[in-house]
Amino acid sequence: MLSDLVDLSRGHKMSKAMAAASLGLVAYGASRTAFVPTAQSSVSSDPGMALRGAVAGGAVAPGDSTTVSRGMVCVSGAMVVAALGHAGNHRSRGVARKAVEELVVMDAVDDAVKAEPEAPPPPPPFNPSGEVGVTAPLGFFDPLGFSKVGDKQGFRNLRLAEIKHARVAMMAAVGLLVQDFVQFPGFQKVPTGIGAVTSGNGTIGFAVLFVVSGVFELVFWKQDPNKQVGDFGNPLQPGGAALGYNSDMRNFELNNGRFSMFAAIGIIAAEIVSGKTAVAQLGF
Repeated sequence: MLSDLVDLSRGHKMSKAMAAASLGLVAYGASRTAFVPTAQSSVSSDPGMALRGAVAGGAVAPGDSTTVSRGMVCVSGAMVVAALGHAGNHRSRGVARKAVEELVVMDAVDDAVKAEPEAPPPPPPFNPSGEVGVTAPLGFFDPLGFSKVGDKQGFRNLRLAEIKHARVAMMAAVGLLVQDFVQFPGFQKVPTGIGAVTSGNGTIGFAVLFVVSGVFELVFWKQDPNKQVGDFGNPLQPGGAALGYNSDMRNFELNNGRFSMFAAIGIIAAEIVSGKTAVAQLGF
């Protein structure tokens, strides 16, 4: 574009030079033809005789042919210079028009670039250390490295398994304590403790419980990928007000479930070693 502007400036200067040359050429030719001397013999006293020595309405003298030729040359030169100047002006206008069009295109491109919205930055990779369940005093506790940064689906699978085991462990720990005090009809002769699953109606009851739990997990309590892990609804809503499924409630559930898993394993292991039920282990 800069070279076009330089050409435009040169074209204007060339046009001015051509115009000046044409004017000088015309002036030179006029002066040469206006004051060409003629022979005395050709001068007439006739008042009809012109300044250049030509007879009005008559033939031109021999010396006047040179004068006419020079005048034609001057006129022709002026016409050539004028034509060149017109061509130069036309080219200059073309260069100017091209430069203006390029400026308009560049401005349009700049406006389009400015108007285009910037793409939002990519979201940070999934980090399991920022999820629910990371609480004091241990914080993010994963010594074996099962949870990987960026593996959100893998973490959801592990968290779902943790919540299910935690809920079963909470019911198991409570059941190991309550069975010493409460027994369902038809299970009065079933021994308390872990020996119940291998005795009479206790075995039947355990088989029924296993099948019912499988039906609920496989049919009714399927994990929705659009919900939080373990969110299968809240059946307990006293007074019509939902207890909620916020971060605090989820932390309470996870912490109690982790404690219950250790408690249930401890009760079972102690009974195998000592032969005492959960209540007897407490000294009652």
